[in-house]
Amino acid sequence: MTLAFEYYLDVGYDFSTEFQAQLAEYLSEAYMEYINEQNLSVNEADVGFDLNNDGDLEDTIALTIEYDPEAHPETNGYYGTYLDLYLAEFTQNLQWYVDNLDYAEDWTWFDGDGNALSDEEVAAMTSEEKAEAFLEGRYAKGSSGGKGDMMGGGPGGMMGGRGDGMGDLPDGDLPDGELPADLEHGQMGRDTGDGNREMIVGTPDAGTTQAAGSGVDSNNYATYEEMVEAYRTDIESIQARDEYGNNLVELYDPFNYIGAEGTENPTWVKILCGAAEGDISMFNSLNLQIAMLNSGIDAEIEWQWDGGHVPSEVLGDSFSLYVDQMYGEYVEGAATITKAAAQPQTTNGTATEATGTDLTSWVSLTNGQVSFSLADAAAYRTAGASKAMPGFDVIDYGQEDYVFGTAEQDARHWDPILLDIFETYSDVLAPLFNSGEAE
Repeated sequence: MTLAFEYYLDVGYDFSTEFQAQLAEYLSEAYMEYINEQNLSVNEADVGFDLNNDGDLEDTIALTIEYDPEAHPETNGYYGTYLDLYLAEFTQNLQWYVDNLDYAEDWTWFDGDGNALSDEEVAAMTSEEKAEAFLEGRYAKGSSGGKGDMMGGGPGGMMGGRGDGMGDLPDGDLPDGELPADLEHGQMGRDTGDGNREMIVGTPDAGTTQAAGSGVDSNNYATYEEMVEAYRTDIESIQARDEYGNNLVELYDPFNYIGAEGTENPTWVKILCGAAEGDISMFNSLNLQIAMLNSGIDAEIEWQWDGGHVPSEVLGDSFSLYVDQMYGEYVEGAATITKAAAQPQTTNGTATEATGTDLTSWVSLTNGQVSFSLADAAAYRTAGASKAMPGFDVIDYGQEDYVFGTAEQDARHWDPILLDIFETYSDVLAPLFNSGEAE
């Protein structure tokens, strides 16, 4: 549901088939109902946002999703305090990036005419000037920031469209077609053209029914009825429990353990996600954070701007630094750890042209503070869209479905909400299934 809802918030997102578009609409409505049934709330002081705009952080805010297509056509009708929190988290992460540009190393900065700045001009740049240059796309990233991956760095921006569509390289023969010409570092990464490497793991193989852009809803099932029956059979077998009495979906659901009786909660948690990664919804980590905060856990989420499938160290931050900081905060007698001061860049990089993305059409900068709309955040997310609807429990089985396999069956469908939608709206969805018609 989460991935469908996030894609559906972007009115400009082009679903590959009419079936997928209609299914995303139903899944979005189901997600709204799911969230509202949770009766979620959050303390402003815990998340650090003044969600009701009353000038303080002293309130507890009920988190809901509302729907009014006439008042909010820019997000297909959806709004509410839950989405206010989502937008606040997104805005905070871009703000952090802009505020930490002094940690950038080996970046190449350009003027408004596309000319590389001199070393003297770079050394004289203020934080405000770097922020303006970043938002205008007048840079080429070095090794200290960008589309995060295990190697660090990467291309400067995702708003121009989807990536190359490459996903996990499976065992055995490679998929049909050639690998990108710049894939010269083996299976773990490819050259991005700016001295960095981009991870290509985790996303569906281009051209498969799992991938965004596929014009076929299923290669496994000839008819809608056959597909629904497979879902029904798989889910019934999971709900019948295994030999140990476990429903595997419930067993692996973290929400059944956070704050539960008999569970020893961690003291702190940090969840790091790549904000440009279209393989997993940011709502998943947001929901985990809400549950953890309400259970007394110091829970932080970081949606790394331009971060890809495996985000990592960027602009002076790293997970190891965060571990040290938390140790210093929570262990009696431990030393307090602070981030080292930035060493401003004094020599311009060697790139010959700017590779950054101009964000000024949708991001505003006022007195050093960035702002943008929920619709713009959704568009940024779908620029990295990689999965076709319904996202994780994919029709032709995806990597997540193999978690619920058995000794006799490699993978099983497992989402009862999706099955309920298939059964409830069969009169609408069945004629669209594998029709080959784009929306």
